[in-house]
Amino acid sequence: MVGKPVGIDCKILPKECSSKGYTGGDDDDRISELPDDVLVVILSLLSVKEAASTSILCSRWINLWKHTNSLDFDGDAALYKTARLKKELQFNERRKYVRWVNSIIQSHKSHTIQKLRIQFFLRKEEADTLTKWFEYAFSRQVPSLEIDLSPPNFIFFGSPGPNYVFPQEFTNSATCFDLKHLKALSLKFVTVTREAIEFFLNNCPFLEKFIVHQTESMSKLEICGSSLALKHLELCYFFGLDSVRISAPNLTSLTIRVFSELILENVPMLDELRVGCGYSDFSVKKLLPAYSAYISQLKSLTLLLNNLKGSTDLCKFPEMPKLKKLVIAYCSVGEDSLLPLTSLIRASTRLHEFVLKAISHLSCFCFGFGLSSLWHIKQELMT
Repeated sequence: MVGKPVGIDCKILPKECSSKGYTGGDDDDRISELPDDVLVVILSLLSVKEAASTSILCSRWINLWKHTNSLDFDGDAALYKTARLKKELQFNERRKYVRWVNSIIQSHKSHTIQKLRIQFFLRKEEADTLTKWFEYAFSRQVPSLEIDLSPPNFIFFGSPGPNYVFPQEFTNSATCFDLKHLKALSLKFVTVTREAIEFFLNNCPFLEKFIVHQTESMSKLEICGSSLALKHLELCYFFGLDSVRISAPNLTSLTIRVFSELILENVPMLDELRVGCGYSDFSVKKLLPAYSAYISQLKSLTLLLNNLKGSTDLCKFPEMPKLKKLVIAYCSVGEDSLLPLTSLIRASTRLHEFVLKAISHLSCFCFGFGLSSLWHIKQELMT
């Protein structure tokens, strides 16, 4: 049963509306005087459920929501109340939600959409459904695509692995989809191969934001190209990856952990850096050589350390004359001395903001195994 639509005062809407706007003389009815194109823009600002519920208002509104330019399916929020149900009932509710998403996508009539966001855990049996959603997004030439299949209350250790691997057929050079419109791509808890990463870099010439959380085992990765439009890059949960080489002339923001070999070349625009350093003494030694040529141009630096004990290499940081924001997140294990951080602060001669955050032991445990959960820590830092 569809309830009263959120964000619209039903009392000012007449029972009947013409396709060109209401002309019945009700001076209080301003919404119906707007053209359809404007109403579609307004509906695009609502959630999918809210926009779809406006179809009950009158005949004119029945199909308006089907032409919105964005689709945002936040299943985590929609299914939050089912968390206390038995597992079988939870599965039933999730199946209903997946069917609802499918029905919305099948009903949607816009030939292009600006954004598609899907955020909820998908079971292994439903993997084929996500393939169809990718096909829908690519066929609609979506500029912004965000897929987050992380389980509720996600903690990496103890949680099941990804149920979905990005399909090999999309990486085929003979693919019929035109991806030139894609500007922002975020794939979380979707296993991505090196071939898939190369596919997006080679076929999305205007890709500016690229986020990947989870890859298939690979030892070497290169993200290079003099013509790359890439501005924001985030690489997390890359298992077995030892060597990373990045060369992107337009890159301004990088989120990554310190690998055994990390090579940065031709990143003259880089001014925001978030790095997971793992065990601090070991990783900070590798951090400095990798970023030494670009540290002086940074405006924002976030370091994620397992602890502060023995962080002698923090004292070797060169001067950072442009740095305005410094964030240190570390695992608190007893009484830690903050003295190693004073050299960082002294090196930041124009620092405007300094944030020090102690994080949970579990998070540190994850970083010790070479994981980079900077996204989750960033959310925590904002609380």
